[in-house]
Amino acid sequence: MTKLLIALILFSICWKPYSAEPIASFFDGLDSRNECKARLDRRLTGFSGLLYSHSKYGQEPYNTSRNCVLMLVAPIGYSIRVRALQFDVASTENARTCEKDTLHVFDHETTLDPESYAPARIDDITSPGPIIGQFCGHFENRILNTSSHNALTLWWHSNPNGSNSKGFKLHWGSFRVSKTGNCVTGEFSCGNGECIPIESACDRFADCSNGEDLIHSRQMAANCQNIELDPLTTVSGVFVLLFSATIILSLCGFIMFVCCLCKCLKSTIPIKGASSHTTTTTATDYKPDPPQFYPPSPPKMPPPSAASSYTPRLHHHFEGPLVPSETSAFHSSNRMQNHYSVNSDINGDYTYVRNDVHRNLL
Repeated sequence: MTKLLIALILFSICWKPYSAEPIASFFDGLDSRNECKARLDRRLTGFSGLLYSHSKYGQEPYNTSRNCVLMLVAPIGYSIRVRALQFDVASTENARTCEKDTLHVFDHETTLDPESYAPARIDDITSPGPIIGQFCGHFENRILNTSSHNALTLWWHSNPNGSNSKGFKLHWGSFRVSKTGNCVTGEFSCGNGECIPIESACDRFADCSNGEDLIHSRQMAANCQNIELDPLTTVSGVFVLLFSATIILSLCGFIMFVCCLCKCLKSTIPIKGASSHTTTTTATDYKPDPPQFYPPSPPKMPPPSAASSYTPRLHHHFEGPLVPSETSAFHSSNRMQNHYSVNSDINGDYTYVRNDVHRNLL
């Protein structure tokens, strides 16, 4: 249950809806569409896109000994702006110009038809226009150049010497400057006189020079569907946080209820050893019975011998008749003898009984 709560918290913090990205292309790719071309026979047309130095960008350094030329073409009436999201190209230290690996940017002096792959002039094959920028080194989120018409040409050159530099990731987009300051249907107003296609305003990259198309309220006002939601700045994000908090609090309350219920049930269970007439004896009222005490057995003693235990009784035998004259003397003497006999009998019987009892106890 604890893992489930942690997962819900992380989901509520990190969850973002799906955001559509422009189509990604490569200067030096692995397939035929992204193959490195040394002439102006490769074009990328559209409103916007992502452009990487090589196909394994972020995994391996860029390839050496490359001369890749690529033309970017926007719809007629729009210009092109190239922004470097991440740029890491080897350069000479303390050099004002790029002498080794370099990205060159060329402008076009005429408008090109995005539907036609044939150049407007034969000279565009070898010389697209004036060079307006050369870039190397390391920087991020920087606008490189803007075209005067609807096309730009990029030339990526790397020396044979190896380099551990990462390469670059570019974003290019189309825009137009409105003379009246108003944008037409299907466009997004940047607020500074620029208009961009509405689909370019609904991604997560800045197509406006001032970044106005990244404001969520403006994107939602433009009916963008696939946009990122910031839980701290949008109404939908606040709703997501409240909904997640409600679920978490409900689960916590349910867990506390189950714990209390288990504790109550445990306290009402009869304890083994309690009296039979008590059915609901609590654990605090129960007093266990004291342990039974058994006295130690007497030590075994050897039985007494027959000679010491048995005391014979005295028996008097009368032999012959008594003389009358001796009757009184006889009676008196007999009375005395009987007295001693009785005493001896009593003592003998007592001794005999006592010895018998002692044997029985043993």
